[in-house]
Amino acid sequence: MAKISEPLLKILKVQTLLALILGLPLYFFKIDAALAVLTAAMVAVVPGLYTLFVNALPLEKGSTGIGRVVKAEIGKYCITISLLIGIFVAVEDLNPGIFFISLLIFFFSPTVLPFLPRLARDKTKVSTNN
Repeated sequence: MAKISEPLLKILKVQTLLALILGLPLYFFKIDAALAVLTAAMVAVVPGLYTLFVNALPLEKGSTGIGRVVKAEIGKYCITISLLIGIFVAVEDLNPGIFFISLLIFFFSPTVLPFLPRLARDKTKVSTNN
């Protein structure tokens, strides 16, 4: 059975959580801003899902996996470009400022990952001390 990459899964969880935190409140106040945030989340999450899928495929015997990594990265960039082109062609009332700011937030969201395991370890330490 194929093994799912835990770091990639954590990145997708953080990006999805950010999409919900940023997108849902905007939905009730400004529909165009919520649309921009959610399309930016789609541009960040869908290529990540493809990378997760390709990395979960089993390796052939004697293979180092370099070809699979290259395939995943090339596919990720092609999907990202295709999504960007499709969004700018299909969505007419997209707020480009909010779209690009939220896209940067989603792309830089993996920088919080080093702090997440510490929080989980701190919770277990607190629960064992009580």
